Amino acid sequence: MKSRPAGLPDGEVVELVGEKGRSLGTGYYNAKSLIAARLLSRGKVAVDEKFFAHAIEEALGLRAGYGAGSFRVVNSESDFLPGLVVDKYEDQVVVQLLTAGMERQREHIIGAVKRVLSPQAVVLRNDSPSRKEEGLPSYIEAADGSVDREAVIKVGPLRFLVDVLSGHKTGFYFDQGENRLLMKEFSAGRNVLDLFCYTGGFGLHALYFGARAVTFVDASAQVLDMCRENARLNGLAGGTFVRADAFDFLKSATEEYEVIVLDPPSFIKSKKKLKEGEKGYIDLHKKALKRLSRDGHLFTFSCSYHMKRPRFRDMVRIAAYGHADVYLVRELTQAPDHPVLLTIPETDYLKGLIVRVKKRASPSP
Repeated sequence: MKSRPAGLPDGEVVELVGEKGRSLGTGYYNAKSLIAARLLSRGKVAVDEKFFAHAIEEALGLRAGYGAGSFRVVNSESDFLPGLVVDKYEDQVVVQLLTAGMERQREHIIGAVKRVLSPQAVVLRNDSPSRKEEGLPSYIEAADGSVDREAVIKVGPLRFLVDVLSGHKTGFYFDQGENRLLMKEFSAGRNVLDLFCYTGGFGLHALYFGARAVTFVDASAQVLDMCRENARLNGLAGGTFVRADAFDFLKSATEEYEVIVLDPPSFIKSKKKLKEGEKGYIDLHKKALKRLSRDGHLFTFSCSYHMKRPRFRDMVRIAAYGHADVYLVRELTQAPDHPVLLTIPETDYLKGLIVRVKKRASPSP
């Protein structure tokens, strides 16, 4: 930004003007943020409840025919609403206001959500660490209606308990919806390990599609309890639930698995953490490959924008070097309710690989 107005309140709606005086559109400004101005519209518009209602309707149009009762309605920059996330959990809606600009529009956004989606309840999950960078406090609030803290939602063929007040992010990861369905092709009759399992998205789909057994591993006792309950809710047997750090589990495990799923939290929160994160990914893959059967399949993911797709392939190649040949079966991305806007590369954040691993025979003594 060439010039910044003095005395402008953080989050204030502004008209953005180019160097030659040409209007670039309407956005909002925050002097505390690494991104000083964010664009809401390429035209001059009034930012009010009507504006947000129209934007939410546009976002729903992008998702027509997808998601039914539970899905991501608004995905921030992907929907030209930077700093706003709206997730629908059947009759409840969870909203995240991640920037000062969106926080200032709080009442307009709540009004628009109620107008367009007619929910039973609206929950504000404004507890994301990114709010601190915007100079905002952290809080969780039932903004409207009667909240059912542990809602049951249907995603694909399965039902899941969701804690809308204290679950990770807004309570569930919709971005893996399409990828979990791929368990149908790879898990039937097989022994599966679901690391960083959270509430069981991948592993429960594996059991549903006929896995012989699934081991669920997570460091949180709370989410493992929900994972067990989700298995019961769907009438699925064959799960073993282990509370452990994923790295420690892999280090001490002796069993081999025919399918391993690695869906860790982001190792790379910023560009400065790239090298440190790469080391973490390589170490994780090395340990996982030791526990994979000789001709097994690995599902592996990175949810960090800073990890580029070619480099993520390198992480697996480096981890397997000298011990196994890895064949790329499929590259994966986020579900359609997390649209990738090609003019904003940061919206393409979820990288996934399915690889077939053929371990090399140990040399004869």
